[in-house]
This record gives sequence, C-alpha cells and structure tokens, in this order.
Amino acid sequence: MSRKIIFFDIDGTLFCPELGRITDEVKNAMKSVQKQGHLCFVASGRPYGFIAENVKEIGFDGYVLANGANVKYHNKDLTARYLNPEKVKELTECLKSKNIEYILQTPTLCYLNQSNQCLLDFYSHCNIDFHNLCYQYDEEDIIKRTVKMEAWTKNQEELDYAISCFQSFSYELHPDHHSLEIYSNEVSKATGILDVLHELNIDIKDSYCFGDGPNDVEMFETVGHPIAMGNAIEDIKKRAEIICPSVQENGVAIQLEKMFNE
Repeated sequence: MSRKIIFFDIDGTLFCPELGRITDEVKNAMKSVQKQGHLCFVASGRPYGFIAENVKEIGFDGYVLANGANVKYHNKDLTARYLNPEKVKELTECLKSKNIEYILQTPTLCYLNQSNQCLLDFYSHCNIDFHNLCYQYDEEDIIKRTVKMEAWTKNQEELDYAISCFQSFSYELHPDHHSLEIYSNEVSKATGILDVLHELNIDIKDSYCFGDGPNDVEMFETVGHPIAMGNAIEDIKKRAEIICPSVQENGVAIQLEKMFNE
C-alpha cells in the first residue's frame, strides 16, 4: 500500500466541544494509522500558538495552520506566508480608531493587548493554551511576521466598519457574529495542503481529509478523498466522498478503522 496522508480539522472534527477533549478512541485510531507508515496532519484555521497541548501531545506528523499560511513538518516550518506588513499596519490603525479588539498571529506565538477582554473571554472557551499569548511586544516588529489576524466586534456597527476595512484580505465571520478571522486572499487550507503534497512528493490520490465547517470547503475540493463529519454543515456534506458519524460518536475513529484496519 502506498503511503497515505490524512488532514484533520480540529474543532467539531477531532475535538468534541461537549466533552471538552479529543477522545482516546480517536487518538488511538490515529496512532494505529501512523504505525502503518501513513501521515497525520492537522489542517486548521488556528495558528500554531493556538494549538493546545492536548492536541500536540497526540504526535501529529505536521500541521497546515492559519488557513494555509503556515505549514510545519516534524516541528520545522515548510512554508510561512506572511501578510503584507503595510496592509496589516493600515488595518490595525483602522481597528484602533474604533477601539475594535484584534490579535496578531505569527508562526510561533500570538500577540494582543491585555485589555482586550472580549477576545480573552472568547479564547477561554476555545481549547487554547494561554501561555502562547503575549501582551508586551513591539507591534511594528510583530506586524512583519504576522500570518493571520483575528478581531472581535461588540455590535453590528463595529462589525460593518471592520468588514469595510478588510478589502485587502479574506475573512471569515464566526457564527457568533462577533469574532472574525482575517487572512491573505492568496492562502487557504487547500494551498497549504498542496504545499505539503509537493514537498513530501505524495500523489493527491493518496490524500484524505476530515472536516465539518466553512473553512474546510477548499480542502474538500482539493484532496483525493474528502470525508465529512456527521455534524458537518450541508455545504461540506455535498462535497464529501464519505459522511462518517459525528464527532460526538467518535466518527474519525470509526472511519479510520474502516479505511485502514479492514
């Protein structure tokens, strides 16, 4: 059997919000796949600083992060596509003018003003490690190494204004209608996955992915075998080759068992 590579979204795919963890069944299924010589990668909108220790400890072979802007393999950067510093500077000035909270995310750590209480409250429910948040920093320097940003808007007026400032970027508004991800319009999980396949010389027909949300669409349109969680949005299910059980039902573990142990 040729070597396969599987890309996993985190939230709603590996990480079960109701349990607040990744189950042992899912962890053991991935370890079994790796023992057979295949590769397991995270594919997440999150930057590396937002990948919690309970995810890292699983022992993934690599990561496609920040919606494809940063790719890591065996703890080394394969790619790091930084946002245009001048455009980031313009955006931060616009957000500051309306006191809109934002965070700068690099391939290692994440930087925000400690007074950004809305973002801090939001992140307290997101399975991230706060020791990767930095509150004292030279923003001019960090802007040069930013791969992604996030912002929090308190009301519709702030939201409309923030979106009007994103002309140089792509963005995703979360279902809470407060938090936004801001990233380059030249990257996606798909571009990150293609970087991995090229660097590791793996045929696209040997690539798989598991996902559930809107920022998985490009990934589903790229890999050879897209697999939707039972809890996935309809747009993802329509693009899936297989729909496995939900994250609450250990869908990833069940599907990996079918694919690699039967």
